[in-house]
Amino acid sequence: MSAATSAKRNLLREQPGPSTYVNEALYERLFRIAEQWSEVGPTVPTSQAAVVTALLNQECRLLDDGRFEDWLDLFVEECVYWIPSDVVPQDPRREITWELQDRRRLEDRVARIRTGQAFSQIPPTRTRHCLSNIEIWAAGTDELRVRTNLTIQTYRKGEQQTLPCMGGYVLQRQANDAWLIELKQINLIDADQAQGNISFFL
Repeated sequence: MSAATSAKRNLLREQPGPSTYVNEALYERLFRIAEQWSEVGPTVPTSQAAVVTALLNQECRLLDDGRFEDWLDLFVEECVYWIPSDVVPQDPRREITWELQDRRRLEDRVARIRTGQAFSQIPPTRTRHCLSNIEIWAAGTDELRVRTNLTIQTYRKGEQQTLPCMGGYVLQRQANDAWLIELKQINLIDADQAQGNISFFL
């Protein structure tokens, strides 16, 4: 990580006040996207699909390696990480969620983990993320949607578990034609049931 990147992250953590992009329009967009995951649009060229698949594989690897700062670099500044608490995701303005975090909250969470004092992650959860059935389609000139089957194998304190999920991603094209993640939505197969310790990044 460069000194400039590190300084930028520190500055973000020090700035007071709520995130300015979490507003009514964002919640409406999240709910609209959640209703559209079964509506696959125009497919993308093979070369573009390969780039997107590589990005998602990298995201999984960084999570499994505990490289959370580098993982955050795969997201746009105004990003959202969402784990609905129902099998059919409900409007996040009216229903509770397992997780709904913006960039600031993700930065704070990583910082808390790095203190070594985050009780729910002492010891840290070991994970292996496995992607399959990756579908990629265009949702505009500079936006892609990706739907995957995601299986997360975990180990902590002598216990293993398997978390089957649907992973939904919204990617935004950058000035250099690279793609970054705007939204990561995780639909747990048993989202409407009581969950164990899911304080790690899914």
